[in-house]
Amino acid sequence: MRTKLILLISAVLMTFTLASCSSAKTEDVALTFWTTTDKGAQTEFLQKRVDAFQAEHPHIKVTLASVDFGAASNQFKSALLSNEQVDVFRADNSWIPEFADLDLLYPLDQLATAKDKSGYVESALKSDEYQGSLYGLPSVLEAPALLYNKRILKEAGYSAPPATMDELLQIARKVSNGDRYGIYLNNDSYYALPYLWAFGGGTISDDRKIEVTSADSMKGFSFMYQLKKQGVTQKYPDFNDSYSRMMTDFTEGKSAMIINGPWAILELLNGKEFKDADNLGIAQIPAGPKGQGSPIGGHSFVVSKYSEHPKEAYELIKYLTSQDTQLQQSQTLRTLPTQKSVYDDQTLANDPIIQGFKAQVDVAKARPLIPEGSQMFNDFTPNLTDILLGKESVAAGVHKIEEAWKLMLNIE
Repeated sequence: MRTKLILLISAVLMTFTLASCSSAKTEDVALTFWTTTDKGAQTEFLQKRVDAFQAEHPHIKVTLASVDFGAASNQFKSALLSNEQVDVFRADNSWIPEFADLDLLYPLDQLATAKDKSGYVESALKSDEYQGSLYGLPSVLEAPALLYNKRILKEAGYSAPPATMDELLQIARKVSNGDRYGIYLNNDSYYALPYLWAFGGGTISDDRKIEVTSADSMKGFSFMYQLKKQGVTQKYPDFNDSYSRMMTDFTEGKSAMIINGPWAILELLNGKEFKDADNLGIAQIPAGPKGQGSPIGGHSFVVSKYSEHPKEAYELIKYLTSQDTQLQQSQTLRTLPTQKSVYDDQTLANDPIIQGFKAQVDVAKARPLIPEGSQMFNDFTPNLTDILLGKESVAAGVHKIEEAWKLMLNIE
């Protein structure tokens, strides 16, 4: 009898021990997630997907907080330096090299399996790498394309958009009359990259060599200035409120073409000219004599180096960039999927907007993968503005950019 009692007590103690161990394994984990999405449809969608993740992982509690995109990079760095808890952050891809260089990110190499990584668009995943390590998973893929008003081009006798820069100038001349002009010329240097690459130019290489003063780069800038001098771009005397003017003129039929990315689609489809979405044409940015390209970009989810729960944080960002999430996100927000298989889904395979941007992604190029990459536009844009306004020559403007970049890169 005593032996049976001892065995019974032992069994009970074993049960409590196992239950205790089981409880420890499922102990609640709290994650703080900072997002730079707007406070409208994007954040609402993200919150729904976070809620769905929590339903599948009841032991993981996620607090989603919105931070202003313009201040987010510095705010994230300050938060980690002051020991504020941030486990997951939605980062612009251009910030990742700097964050990694500052040792603020948790490397995902040991968490992300080959199977996990195999489904992403290669160029999107490449943007999350720095010095051979993976630091994020891509959520949104972006690459500006040539957007054009089919009706205006058709009325001018063109059944297809320009395929070359020469054709771009030709068509822009033909459609420019009265209050209408051919293409909006943006002074934001981000939008100048396709022109530089078309003529064989560049900015800064991954090994930190400055290329903006090369002869080919000069030709790219000169072509942009030529567009303005020939009167085929907007007639405004300055670039004040440049982006809004570009969008308004295009949606009102004052311009025939612009260069812009998928983030603009929802706004465009609410405009007068594109209430009928079939009137919006999307094509690759025209090729130049020495190439073609558009800056590949986007946003990714990264894990803080100081997160106490990196494995759970990784599970969250894997879920938020999964095929299912990417499909729903593209259908809801008209964003470009970062998962290759999603493009084959029937609803997206027949979507001319998604497929139009995918064609641009196929020839897109990465911006410099250097810690200073996000800073390169600080001096680039104001000098490009002066060049396009005729306040300084192409040569003078690009040499000012070069001098500023030498200081930025600490080059003698």
